[in-house]
Amino acid sequence: MDDLKSARPGNPPAAPDPATRAFWSPGRRWLVAGVLAVLVAAGVIAVAVSRKEARPGWQLAWSDDFDGTALDRSKWTAEDHSTFGEGNKELACLMSRSANVQVADGMLTLRAIRESTPVVCGDADSRFPNGRSYTSAMLSTEGKAAWHQGRFEVRAKLPLAAGTSKGLWPAFWMRPANGSGDGELDIMEAIGTSDPADPEAGTVHQTLWYDGKGTYPKQSTLAPVAGGPASGFHTYAAEWGPGSMRWYVDGKLTFERNSEAAPWIDEAFAGEFYLRLNLAVGGTFPGSPNADTALPADMVVDWVKVYQWR
Repeated sequence: MDDLKSARPGNPPAAPDPATRAFWSPGRRWLVAGVLAVLVAAGVIAVAVSRKEARPGWQLAWSDDFDGTALDRSKWTAEDHSTFGEGNKELACLMSRSANVQVADGMLTLRAIRESTPVVCGDADSRFPNGRSYTSAMLSTEGKAAWHQGRFEVRAKLPLAAGTSKGLWPAFWMRPANGSGDGELDIMEAIGTSDPADPEAGTVHQTLWYDGKGTYPKQSTLAPVAGGPASGFHTYAAEWGPGSMRWYVDGKLTFERNSEAAPWIDEAFAGEFYLRLNLAVGGTFPGSPNADTALPADMVVDWVKVYQWR
C-alpha cells in the first residue's frame, strides 16, 4: 500500500531510515530510472492506456470496450455467410461464428482463416458455388447507431507482419446511413505485404471518397505508423467537422482535407454515417494471399469510441 495513502489524516508519512536514504542516493535513482526507461521502450514493462482517456472539447457519445464474453449485438451486426466485397473481388465468406468473431479478455478478435474444406457462402455465390477457401469477419453499426460529424477512434493491432501478410486487408471506415449522402470515410485501411522491405508494411491508408463512381478524385494519403501497424496496438482516428476532415495516428495529425481541397465534402457527408470494422481477404487492392501469408490472422481491437463536440 502507498505510504501517502496509508498515513493517518493530519500526520505526514514516516521518514525513511538512514539505510533507505543511502540506497536511494541521487546516482542510484538516475540508474533505476534509466533501467525502467529501457524496459518500457523494449516492451518488457507495459504502459497502460486508459480506456477513459479525456479529450478536451469532446464528449463520449458511444463506445465498446469489449469487456464481455460475446459480441454486443445491440451495438454491432456481424455479417454471416456473406459475400460482401464481391465488387472488390474479395475471397472470404464473412461469418459471425465464434471461429471468426471472438470477444474475450477485453478484446475483440476478427480472424481470417484458410479453410481445409471450402465453406459454402449462401445460395447465390456465383463466383464460388462450391464454397470459399477463406473465411473472415465484418461488423457494422448499420441500423443501430449512426452519427453526423464527430471524432471516431479505434485502438487495434493489425495482422500485417512485413513479408507474411499478402492478401490481408483490415479497415475501419464509415458509410452513409439510409442512403443519406454518397461519401465514404476510410479512417484506417491497410494491406499486407509479401516483401519485407515493402514500405506498405509501415503505413496505413487514410481516404475520403465522394462516391465509388469516380465523380471526383479520392483524397488520400499513406500515414506512417511507428514500428508498423503489426508492432502493437495503435490508435487510428478521424475528426469530421463542418467542411473538414482530419485523420490521426496515435494522437498525431497525419492528414487533413477541407472544402478548399475537396469542395464536395459537405455534399457527400450531408447525413449520418455508420461504422464498419472488418478484415478482408484478397481483392483488387491487396491481391490474393500466397504461400507465405500467415493464417489464421487476427485483427485485435481494444476499443472503438465515438465522440461528439460539446
